[in-house]
Amino acid sequence: MATALINGQESIISQIHTSWNEFRSTDEAMVLMFGEVGSNYRDYHEIPLAKDFAKSDTPWTTKETVLEKNAVHANNLIRYYIGLNIDVAERMHIWQFFEIGTGIVGKIKEQIKLLKRIQKVLKLEQELEIHEPLPNATSLFTYTAHLSLENIEDFLKLKVKEAKAAKKLALKVAKQAAKQAAKVLATKKKIIAAIVKKNDSRTDSGSLYMGNINTTLSVEDLREVLKTLPLVSKANKAQAKKAAKEAKAKAKEAKKAAKNLAAKHANFAKKVLSLLKFAQANKYTVEDIVAELKAQVE
Repeated sequence: MATALINGQESIISQIHTSWNEFRSTDEAMVLMFGEVGSNYRDYHEIPLAKDFAKSDTPWTTKETVLEKNAVHANNLIRYYIGLNIDVAERMHIWQFFEIGTGIVGKIKEQIKLLKRIQKVLKLEQELEIHEPLPNATSLFTYTAHLSLENIEDFLKLKVKEAKAAKKLALKVAKQAAKQAAKVLATKKKIIAAIVKKNDSRTDSGSLYMGNINTTLSVEDLREVLKTLPLVSKANKAQAKKAAKEAKAKAKEAKKAAKNLAAKHANFAKKVLSLLKFAQANKYTVEDIVAELKAQVE
């Protein structure tokens, strides 16, 4: 069976011989050489080895140009056998790719065409994530699957159509969402510009903190900030006015206290001066005055 590519570096005829010698012991070989097994029983040993065929009697071509041409077609088919993991028992024998008088090239091309359809079906099964398991490649290739290839192809065509429609709808929804998002972003930027303008134009010292004013906020929140700005400005002005009034009252009180203290100091100084004049007139010294004051205090 064709389990590997035909080696172009080796003699194609030798590979055909190897294949025939393996094939000759099968029931298929008995039918080919002697008809239906049982009706005309023969032993497979009566089937010639490849080397024993006369050149004119070989079931395969010996023309080099035909061998090379058929080998190319055969390898194309073998690649599909291997890629789709077709059961070995269902593959053609190497020698059969060169069989005479059977229209083998046409058969090879028909099998390739069929395997391409199977490959496409199995690929779509994966892409569309079909949850119902489909028949394997071998059963589709041998027409033994519980579903025909045609039915599966029709089913997948419908699924492809549905997938395209869903993709188209998703794209439309995404475009609408992007358009709406762009519109919302533009609105946010417009509101933020207004907030910045109002904030920068304020003359009071209490400036609104702008660090958290950005497009991550909702339109509603940004509008609320814009709406609140005049109230914040008014509250700050009232607070500043109250603070100024309190500062003025404190300054007035401090001035009054300083004036009273100065008056007290002046009165005290006047009394001290009068005492000193009296002491000088009556011959008292400063020490006498201090001693007298201590005595009075005690």
